Amino acid sequence: PNRMHAVLSLYMLVFVTGAERDLIVDYQPNSDVSEHLKLDLDQRDFVDFLNKGDFKSASDIYVNGGNSMKTAKIEMNGNLPRNLAKGAIVEQGAATGTLAAKAATGGTTLKVGITSKCVGGFAQDTDTSGCFTWSNGVPIMVDGEEVGTPFYVNLRYRTLAGFSVEAESKMKGQEMFEMYKAYYGAADYADKFIKAALKGEDETKRLKSNVPMTFLGKEEIFRNECAKKGSAYWSVWMYVIREMEDAVADCNIGCQFCNDAPVHAWDEALAFYAGSLEGESGDVSGKLLYRLAEKRCKNYKTCEGGISRVNTNILKKFKEGRQKLDQGKCKEIEPIKKEIINLMSIPLIQGTLRYAYKIGRGGGSPKEKAEGVAFLGSIIPRLDSCSPQDAEIALQHMWIDGDMKATEDGYQTVKEAFERN
Repeated sequence: PNRMHAVLSLYMLVFVTGAERDLIVDYQPNSDVSEHLKLDLDQRDFVDFLNKGDFKSASDIYVNGGNSMKTAKIEMNGNLPRNLAKGAIVEQGAATGTLAAKAATGGTTLKVGITSKCVGGFAQDTDTSGCFTWSNGVPIMVDGEEVGTPFYVNLRYRTLAGFSVEAESKMKGQEMFEMYKAYYGAADYADKFIKAALKGEDETKRLKSNVPMTFLGKEEIFRNECAKKGSAYWSVWMYVIREMEDAVADCNIGCQFCNDAPVHAWDEALAFYAGSLEGESGDVSGKLLYRLAEKRCKNYKTCEGGISRVNTNILKKFKEGRQKLDQGKCKEIEPIKKEIINLMSIPLIQGTLRYAYKIGRGGGSPKEKAEGVAFLGSIIPRLDSCSPQDAEIALQHMWIDGDMKATEDGYQTVKEAFERN
């Protein structure tokens, strides 16, 4: 039996590190990003809770996560009896996983990538049947042999909030992050915006006075739209860029194993851009940036062959970048990364102008005004970097308490402010 577990461990390691993985909207990842993909399930739950008017549950899934697992940490009651290899099969009842890192004789910690179903308590579809636990007294088995019982299990999940809250520690010095931080006056600008919307409160601490996040007294639908679009189009958008920056940095220092490989971070970027719901060829149930580009192409008639021109070009560039990383051609990745960032910005600009039109020419419902705020906020630091004057024009017309009637034709004024840059 032990030999069979050893063979299975080897198979699992090869499977996880091999190339035969499901496509992500026609992109073949070279590393395992299956859990990263599931962050869109948090966004789905977040949106569903908000649409039901359940701001408490929306806040819980936003802050705590529940669908996209990180490596779990299992603290053992006693010392480990033997050396345990990375990739070894770990079991406890119905819970299964693989060791994410080797563990030495005498150690007390196991780092486990859980492969069984383990959906956290703040998610809509909670399922802990495949979670490791310290409370049932069931021993941990590694490659078929008992190694002891746990006294604590830390089940860790990625969170939408974490993408913004941890931005300073993970993105400091990165060009796009520093631009947005400088514009808003706070590293966690996205989290401040989202939480103010969720709470229906004003947030002004460490924010520049020209971009107050004032949600006190705003309609529920206004807060709803700002929160859910802020999460996907502010936080996740910036984190996709962070992962590309991480891939380039790893490549430049020749870091083959600090994050599996530089291409792993590149795969993560695409995983966060698309999400699990898009499947292998795209799906209308998607919740992240890939789906936004699909929606906007229909509005602006920029779809080609059933897919947005933006997504076609982004996927092409991601594939080029993956190849360059595989070949260690680090300097050639930088212009690819910049082009992807510019392509990712197009749907944000399209969204801003779409809602500028709806507000300026149609009066604008609270929902439409909120969408205008969220889209403008996602791109205005880039506009400001080109022309502070034009950014101020857009802000005056479209920000939270802005007035599209500040000029005779507000839509045209905002449109021209973007076109000049």
